[in-house]
Amino acid sequence: MRLHRCHLLLPLSVCFLSGLTTTAWAHADVKQPAIRLEVDASDAPRKIIHAQLVIPAKPGPLTLYYPKWIPGNHGPSGPINDLTGLKIRAGEHTIPWRRDDVDMYAFHCQVPDGVESVAVSLDLLGGGNGPGFSTDNMAMIRWNQMLLYPSGRPAADIRFQANLRVPAGWKLGTALPVTGKGGSTHFGPVSLETLIDSPVLCGRYFREVALGQRDGIPHFLELACESPAGLEITPTTKAHLKKLVVEAGKLFGARHYRSYRFLITLSDHMGVHGLEHHESSDDGLPERALVDDQVGKAAGFLLPHEYVHSWNGKYRRPQGLCTADFQQPMKTRLLWIYEGLTEYLGTVLAARCGLWTPQDTRDYVALVAERMETQRGRTWRPLSDTTLSAPMRAFAAGGAMSWRRGVDYYDEGLLIWLEVDTRIRQLTHGQHSLDDFCRTFFGGPGGKPALEPYRLDDVVAALNALAPMDWKGLFDKRLNAVTEHAPLSGIEASGWRLAYADKPNSYEKAIQSLMKMIDLGSSIGLRLSPDGKVMDVIHGSSADRAGIGVGMKLLAINSRHWTPELLSAAIAASKKPDSRLELLLENDEFIRTYSLNYHGGPKHPQLERIAGKPDVLKKILEPK
Repeated sequence: MRLHRCHLLLPLSVCFLSGLTTTAWAHADVKQPAIRLEVDASDAPRKIIHAQLVIPAKPGPLTLYYPKWIPGNHGPSGPINDLTGLKIRAGEHTIPWRRDDVDMYAFHCQVPDGVESVAVSLDLLGGGNGPGFSTDNMAMIRWNQMLLYPSGRPAADIRFQANLRVPAGWKLGTALPVTGKGGSTHFGPVSLETLIDSPVLCGRYFREVALGQRDGIPHFLELACESPAGLEITPTTKAHLKKLVVEAGKLFGARHYRSYRFLITLSDHMGVHGLEHHESSDDGLPERALVDDQVGKAAGFLLPHEYVHSWNGKYRRPQGLCTADFQQPMKTRLLWIYEGLTEYLGTVLAARCGLWTPQDTRDYVALVAERMETQRGRTWRPLSDTTLSAPMRAFAAGGAMSWRRGVDYYDEGLLIWLEVDTRIRQLTHGQHSLDDFCRTFFGGPGGKPALEPYRLDDVVAALNALAPMDWKGLFDKRLNAVTEHAPLSGIEASGWRLAYADKPNSYEKAIQSLMKMIDLGSSIGLRLSPDGKVMDVIHGSSADRAGIGVGMKLLAINSRHWTPELLSAAIAASKKPDSRLELLLENDEFIRTYSLNYHGGPKHPQLERIAGKPDVLKKILEPK
C-alpha cells in the first residue's frame, strides 16, 4: 500500500500467507484451543488501547512474538515501541519475561508446572509507524498492533477468539464474522492470519452504505467521519463506486471473497493512506472526500488501488511474500508487480468507473511520468533495488527523495505495465490486451478467499501465452538498468507524449492542495512545504547548481517576503532576458541569497497527442 502511501502522492502495501496452495480460511477449522483476545478501545479517543489475552501454554519455556513483518507494509513495521504495560501471569502469580537479545519483537518466559494457560495484558499507545489509529471520533483496530502469539506454529494454525469493546455510542464495521453483541462485540474463531487480515473500523459518526450484490457477493462502504456532514456521500460518487465493483468483476472475471468492505476513515488527522486486505481495505481519506468533488478527485486513486489488491496481492501473491508467520522476512523483489501492476490497474479502473474523467486520468499519468523523469536517483540506482525500500524503511527517510529514490516501484511500475498493455495490443493487432492477462492470471473459481503464489516465470509464461516475445528481457532492461530517463515508451505507444504547459492541470491543482506541497521540480528543481521548507532538490537542477539544500527554508524572493503567488510570478517572468531569480533562504541560523540561472518559465506536466497515432489510451480507459 499504498501503506500510508507516499510514492508519487502517497505510499500503500503487502501481504502474506503460510501455505503455498491453501489459505487461512482453510486452516481455521483446525481443532485446537483458541487464544482469547479481549480488546478494550474505550480509551481510543486519547490514543490508548488495552488488550488482554489468555494463551494456552504448557510448563516450560515459552516465546511470545509481537508481529513484526506486517502484511500490507512490506517490511518490519510492527509498532513495537508503542507496546507498553506488558505483564504475563499464571493465576495470581506474575511470570517474569525477558526480551530477546537480538529480536526485539520476541519475549521469553518460563511457564510454571501445573499451568495450562498464561494471561497477558498490554497497552497500545498512539504515534507508531504508519497512519495513526484513532481520533476523538473514530478508531481503526489493527489487530497486529495489540496482541502477542506463541512461537512454534504457522500463523494459519493458531486460532484466536476476539472480543472488542468500543466507546459508548460508537458503531463498527469489519469483514470478521460477528457472533454476538452486548457490552462488547464477539467475533467468531479465526486463524491468526485471518484476524490480522480483518481490521475493524469504529466511530461516533458511522454509516454503512451498500454498494449492491455482484455475482451473489455483497459490497459495502463502512464510513467513520469526524462529523455527520462528511458521511453524506454524493449520489454521483456512490454511483461511481458501485460501478467500480462492476468494472473490477469484468476485468478479473472472478471474486475471491465472500463479501467486501471498504473501511474508510474520513478525517484530516488520520492521514491519506491505504492498506489492503483480502475481504476489506483500510482506507484513509480527507474528511470531505465523499462530499467535495475536488477533494475526491485528488484521492481518486486510493479505493481502486486497494480494491485491486484483493486479486493482486491477496489471491495471487509473489512466492517470496508467502511467509509462515509474522516474524519471517519477506522477499520483496516482485513488488513492481504486486504494487506496480496494481497501480496501473487501479488507475485504469478509476477511469472506467468514472471516479476520474479521461482527462483526469491523463493528467495523473502525466504527473507520474514527470515525477519519475525527475527521479535523478535512477542514474545510480536501478528500479529493482527500490523494491527493497519498504524492508529498509527507506520511504520514511527525510527529504532528497529524487536522489535517494524511494518506493518508485509504484509509479514506475505503472509506466512499465502501460508499456506491457500497449505491446500486447500491438503484437496481437488489437485482439488481446492486459485485460485478458488479468482474467487468465487472476481468475479462477472465486467465491471465497484463496491463495495462489506466483514467480516471475509464471507471469512471463502467462504473457507469452497471449503475445509471445522476450518479456523477461524487457523486464530485465526496465528493472536492472540505470538510465537517464523514465520508461515513457508505453505512453508514446498509446498515442500520447509527455509535454509541459505554463499552468497546472486541474488534477495537479487538486493533488497539490491535498498533499500540501508546492512542486516546482520540473522548472527550478524545488519541492516546498506550504511554509517554504525545502523538501526536495532535484539533482542537477538550477536550484541544485545554486547550492540550495534540503531542510533550508525560503524567506524571500527577489528581495520580497515570499508567497506562492510571488514565487510563481517570478518563475513565469524568468523567460525575460533581464529577469533575475534570487532566493533568500535560512539554513539553521544562517541566512544567505542564492541566485538561480533559470530562464525556462513555469513547467507543468501534461499529455499531448502524437499526430498520426491512434488513441490507444482512450481504448484502455473505456468502461467494459
